[in-house]
Amino acid sequence: MEQEVLSKMEAAISVMQRYTELGHSLSCAYSGGKDSTCTLVLMLVAIRRAGGTAITHHVQSADTTIENPTIANFLHSVLDELQLYIEASALPVQVHVTTPSLASQFVVSTMGRGTLARTPENGVRDGRRTRPCADEWKVRPGGRLRTLLERRAADDGAREVITVLGLRRDESTSRAVAMAERRDSADQAVTSRTGALTISPLSDWTSDDVWTMLALLADARDLTFPSPLAPATIHRLSDIYRAGNGGTCGVVVGDAGARAACGSRFGCAICLVSGDRDKSLEAMIEDEQYGHLRPLNDYRNYLLAIQWDMSRRELVGRSLSDAGYTRIQADTYSYATRIDLLRKLLSIDAAERDRAEAHSGALTTGSIPDTEENRVLCEPQFEFVTPQQLVAIDFFLSMHHYAPHAFPALAVWHDVNVLGRRYPIPTLESLPKKEIVLHGWYPVGQYDKEAPVTGLRSFDAEQWNPYRHPGRPGRYARTTGGEQTVYFEETSQFDVDAEAACLFVTCTYDTAFMLDTQHRDAIDSAHFWLNEGIVKLPTGMAQRYQDMAKRGQYFSRLAQRLNLTPAELDAHLIANAIGGDAHDALLGFDPTQLSLFAEAA
Repeated sequence: MEQEVLSKMEAAISVMQRYTELGHSLSCAYSGGKDSTCTLVLMLVAIRRAGGTAITHHVQSADTTIENPTIANFLHSVLDELQLYIEASALPVQVHVTTPSLASQFVVSTMGRGTLARTPENGVRDGRRTRPCADEWKVRPGGRLRTLLERRAADDGAREVITVLGLRRDESTSRAVAMAERRDSADQAVTSRTGALTISPLSDWTSDDVWTMLALLADARDLTFPSPLAPATIHRLSDIYRAGNGGTCGVVVGDAGARAACGSRFGCAICLVSGDRDKSLEAMIEDEQYGHLRPLNDYRNYLLAIQWDMSRRELVGRSLSDAGYTRIQADTYSYATRIDLLRKLLSIDAAERDRAEAHSGALTTGSIPDTEENRVLCEPQFEFVTPQQLVAIDFFLSMHHYAPHAFPALAVWHDVNVLGRRYPIPTLESLPKKEIVLHGWYPVGQYDKEAPVTGLRSFDAEQWNPYRHPGRPGRYARTTGGEQTVYFEETSQFDVDAEAACLFVTCTYDTAFMLDTQHRDAIDSAHFWLNEGIVKLPTGMAQRYQDMAKRGQYFSRLAQRLNLTPAELDAHLIANAIGGDAHDALLGFDPTQLSLFAEAA
């Protein structure tokens, strides 16, 4: 068996070495899993055997920001180890880690913008299963990196970049079908739908082949090359898979004993696309070493349970019709739900810091044995809401019509991290899938029908900026539509200055600041983030954010004018909305004529 796998390894190395010598740049897509670990090692050996070359090769990993923390921490430790190996071996290899744009990251998108978590039920479009989360968190960032690497390869005089994938037909029937459609090959680089060249060295390998190679890497005595990864790293990987499969996964690495099947599949810690359960995460948390991940599984199940609870949805539409009406229908998460989800996730982060501190104390006093695993657990293993993400969430929530005061997300952070409150996750029964009822269309004009709005314009900033920021141009910022707004800075994507955000959240925003801003309008903090240059808008997109701000401010002032609570405002919108037919008539649609045309067709 080992000799057969050694032959397969040499064949894969030979193919990649040949492409390297032909002038191609190789780029391994590394996830930290068993298949991509084998692929990574084979590619690095091929590059080393190819000898001196001016061509730069790459290792690229994707950090979705909500990966299973154990896998994420393992991946980053491997990348650190890999960097030392690259430097020691003088290999022309660069390591890259991509992340989603800040606005599309799970915590910002879900708690700031109210985007529904992706599930099997809402992941189907036109009869085909889609995963927009994977597209936004992995495919698009990877595509941007690939464009950059292609440009660099051209500058270096190299041929096209070949992405090296750890895909295997043996993984599943669906994977085999997809690979057959793409004509994925271990022997020849093929062109993908996007025009990129890819090669899959493990395409014909079995799971047993992969575990055998890992066993060889862990022992290293029978290898024909020096391994880029230490045996301890391979043992660690095997332990993770074993924990994710109830303790019966893979092999006793380094031994030639019988191999057990491994069905462990790791992905995002808060992944709902996997269905009713995350079996690998559930198996891991039964192991005491991974018990700290239990709250993440509870949070995931809570998200799944509330997906069809329409009382947790936003009613106000996000766009205007040509007639000046907005749709009244359950859509994104409501403001209260976003705050609820933020409280719970911040509580999980805080509890993990408390656990790490208690664990460190137990290790110091000798209450638990001094092992490598226990030393690692003395540090927090994750933080799912960083100060940068928190500020982004606060910016979006500040423009919501139900936000009661300025800095709404920071107030939640202060509640959990300064006042010490914790928000437990209840166990709920999932509601059945429901039809989403259209309540009608509510008239708003251009967000000027019943209440005045200024959106992102700040009269306070206009008054004080000449004194606080005298170097700025006297003319204030305007949107592409010509509307005047508070000062703002632009960059290629929505962004938050991470250093400034951390400084403000952890140092400036104290209890006195929190209390002082409780009486300020919510939109004031959106003005603040922009005016201070902490939040930066995408180039040319200011009008979109102005419309967002006007929408929230309009309904906030409408509730104030009518003296309505959030629940009363929702009821008012439903009661005063016109039906779909009446709205169609305002748009000039003739349902009778449309019906006749349909019959003729």
